[in-house]
Amino acid sequence: MGLTEKAKALTDTALQKAEELSATAREKAPEVIDKAADVTVKAVDATASGIDRATGGRFHDKLEGAAAKLDGSLDRPRSHYGTSGLVDPEPSTATPKTTPPTRPTAGGTTGATGPDTPKP
Repeated sequence: MGLTEKAKALTDTALQKAEELSATAREKAPEVIDKAADVTVKAVDATASGIDRATGGRFHDKLEGAAAKLDGSLDRPRSHYGTSGLVDPEPSTATPKTTPPTRPTAGGTTGATGPDTPKP
């Protein structure tokens, strides 16, 4: 058995073990993600409650809103694993970014406006 055959045999063994570990990780991932989401919600609730007590309730509405947003983001449907890898259950509905509005500059040309654009 030559060096090439030994390398191929080792590569095949490593690939087979990687496939087994990958399958195990795919099976356990949703459960781990759900547990992490539950722990995160509890931690945020405890933190918001502590901040609310420490500030005398002055920021109660903002804390409640932030906690609700986090809870909502953790409750939305998560991606799941299909046979060919990670599959998103719903296509993205994100709209593409638009270009910033332009305005005339001192030289008569138009330029982008926005917080990152230097002022003339």
